[in-house]
Amino acid sequence: MATLNLPFRHAKFMRALGLGLLAFWGAVSAIHAQDSSAKEAAKSTDKGTDPTVVSYQAYGKYEYMDLNQGLSSGTLRLGYIMPIGEHDNYSLRFELPVMKVDGLGGNARHDLGDAAIRLGHVFGLTRTHGWVAQAEAIFDTASRPELGRGKNILKGTLIYARFLKDGGIFAPAWVQSVSVSGQAQRSKVNSTTVDFYYVPKLADSQNLLTYDPAINYDWENKSSFVSLAITAGRVIGQAFGGNAIVFVKPTLFAGGARPGNWGLELGYKVVGF
Repeated sequence: MATLNLPFRHAKFMRALGLGLLAFWGAVSAIHAQDSSAKEAAKSTDKGTDPTVVSYQAYGKYEYMDLNQGLSSGTLRLGYIMPIGEHDNYSLRFELPVMKVDGLGGNARHDLGDAAIRLGHVFGLTRTHGWVAQAEAIFDTASRPELGRGKNILKGTLIYARFLKDGGIFAPAWVQSVSVSGQAQRSKVNSTTVDFYYVPKLADSQNLLTYDPAINYDWENKSSFVSLAITAGRVIGQAFGGNAIVFVKPTLFAGGARPGNWGLELGYKVVGF
C-alpha cells in the first residue's frame, strides 16, 4: 500500500510546496514594496534635520554677525554633502567660506576664509536612538588674517540622537577643537562645545524648526560663553530631484568671552537629490 500511495503523496507535497513558495514570494514582494514606499516617504520629508540620516545636500547661506568692539562680519558659506560607503552610513562634507569683516578701517571686501572638510559616520542605529561620529579638518586658507584663525584645526564631534515618542529628536553633542599647526604668532585653539540640539515634530511636515543651545569653553584662555540658535525653514518645492528649502537662523550669545552679541543667517539648501 505504501508503494501505491507514494505518487499521490508526492503530488500533495509538490502542490503544498508550490503554494508555500507563492506565499513566500508574495510576502517578500509586499515587504519590498513597503520598504521602497518607506524610503520614498522618508526622502520626500527629508529636511536635513536628522543627524542620523545621510543624504546628498548642497547649500548656500549668508550670516551677518554683530561682533565685539564695534566690528561686524558677513560670511557666505557654500557647502556640499555626499553619502559614501556601501550602506550610505558615511558622509563627506566640503565647505568654503567667503567673508569680510567691517570696522577695521579701509574698504572691507569679501575674500576666502578657512575651508573645511568633514567625514561623518552613523552607527548603532536603532528605532529609538543612533550615534554619529564626525572628524573635521579646518585649513588655514584665509586670504587675510581677520578672515581665519591662522591655524590648521582638527575638530571631533560625537552625537547621541534620541528619537522621542512624540516624533521629535533630541541630539546632544560633544565637540572638541584643537589646533595642530599653523602660524606661530596666532593663538592656539583648544575648545569644547556641548550643545543640546532639539528638533520638534511639527504638524506640517513641510516646515522645519530646530533649537540649538550650547555651552562653549576655551581651555587656552580659561573662559566660556553660551549661545542659542533657532532655525526655522520650509520646503518650497523640488529642485534637482530633492527638497528645496529656505531657512533663517538667528543666534544670540551671552557671557564675558562671547565672540559677538548676535547673528542672523539666511540660507537655501537642496536635500536628498
